[in-house]
Amino acid sequence: MKQISAPVTLGELIRLALPSNAEFVGADEQRARIVKWAVVAAASPLQDFEADDVVLLPADEDVPPLIGRLAQAGTAAVITIGHVPGDVLAAARAATLPVIILPPGTAMRAVHQAVLTLITNRQAQTAQRAAQVRGQLEHLVAEGAGLESIVWAMADQTRKGVIVQDKRLLPIATWTHPTLSTVWNDILQSLTDPDRLPKGWTDRKRVANWRSIEHQVLPGGLSRLVTPIVVKDVARGYLSLIGVAEELDALDTLVAEQGAEACALEMAKAKAVSTVTKQLRGEFIDALLAGRVTQKETEQWARQLGHDVAAPHAAIVFAWEGENQPSLRRLETVINGELGLSRVAALVRIDTPKRHAGIFVTLETASSVKPARDLAATIYSRTTAEYPKATLRCGLGRAANNVTEWRTSYREAEQALEMAQQLDERNPVYFGDLSVYRLLFKMAEHPDLVSFCTETLGALTKYDIEQHSNLLDTLEAFFAHHGNLSQTAEALFIHRNTLQYRLERIAEIASIDLDNPETRLALQLAIKAHRLLNSKTH
Repeated sequence: MKQISAPVTLGELIRLALPSNAEFVGADEQRARIVKWAVVAAASPLQDFEADDVVLLPADEDVPPLIGRLAQAGTAAVITIGHVPGDVLAAARAATLPVIILPPGTAMRAVHQAVLTLITNRQAQTAQRAAQVRGQLEHLVAEGAGLESIVWAMADQTRKGVIVQDKRLLPIATWTHPTLSTVWNDILQSLTDPDRLPKGWTDRKRVANWRSIEHQVLPGGLSRLVTPIVVKDVARGYLSLIGVAEELDALDTLVAEQGAEACALEMAKAKAVSTVTKQLRGEFIDALLAGRVTQKETEQWARQLGHDVAAPHAAIVFAWEGENQPSLRRLETVINGELGLSRVAALVRIDTPKRHAGIFVTLETASSVKPARDLAATIYSRTTAEYPKATLRCGLGRAANNVTEWRTSYREAEQALEMAQQLDERNPVYFGDLSVYRLLFKMAEHPDLVSFCTETLGALTKYDIEQHSNLLDTLEAFFAHHGNLSQTAEALFIHRNTLQYRLERIAEIASIDLDNPETRLALQLAIKAHRLLNSKTH
């Protein structure tokens, strides 16, 4: 006697009992048909078929007449394996009978058993499907397939968009369903907003204890299932399944649950590998800077690390300044996060005693340090955005044509870092831009330098102090923009006429001629010297 645990729809049967690549041929509304039993045509006489049965049958030339009789009996659907002749599909369409086509090689007996289990014991079949999903994902983890393959497997199972984000909510592995392709970039962008997370989920230790799956409504009639990816009792990231609001179901929930565990295993493995790799790279740089390795040893070590040391490189050094600053580890996390998003090859070194974070960046040519400048600016911008109350300094060294010059580039980066601290510079400082400052530093204690500043800028600095004005800043901006009035006015957020008036007042107060090249040179040197001397008094 048939024992049915709960009504099962054709759509649920397809998702919970059949292979993920089963093909449904029919109208979407037919997925809502109730299925009460499953019968194998070859084993049952025609009179045994009842309304709301699904019938498993072979696709051959004798099927078309049977299709009509099955439709008249109220059969819910027909399930077959492999190629289906056109006349069979035509007969099914004419009879409004859905056909489900399974891939070649599918075991009919196993399908029959899975369908009956779902009908009679939904919980048991759901658990079985969960075990299948878990087994597939664990196999991918064991093979080292990576997050992209895990995400693809989840998308294949659910036919939903899948997103894996790191702890900063940056997408690190995604797969979109064709129906979401036009809005996918908008979805990715919106989910980087921490406010999109369920309440309390920004506390990554707290949410790790919940290990819940939340349903969230998204704009445009979409929804997502989101769950934390927990590694060692802390959320290392978040997994989301995206789909049309009413189409997220039990299969999506169990795939999200199993997928989060698989992602956690992959992230833990990747973290362990990354930790060892970072340690080896740091030791490699330490050995190079200390001059402890030969050229041959350097090449062998670099090959093991998968890094090309024959290319030109430039050094970057970062450091927090002051008390109560973020940890060096947090700075390292930002650096590695940006390196993961960029296409720049680099080696990172953490100098704990000095509290420095160093990077050797691969350059395209020795004539341009642009990749290093761009990376430094990106890391600096990201760090100051995440820690707006912290003070970060950054120095860059000049290009090193070969590995023997790395020590020089790193030393220059540290000197540029020191100058950034001395000058209170809030942006990355490139050693190659500091030629004048390097000269002035040597003269910083000489009384003639103070006299030169006083003679050249004394009247302006006195006026600024007495009148609470900023004419010296205006003059510095004017030189920084090579005397271009429009660019200077834009940088100072003032009208061009206002800038012109200020320059006239500067010339009048300081008794100078700004059109005279010698005067311009003296003023620029005096401004740099003034900045240096002023920083040393604070």
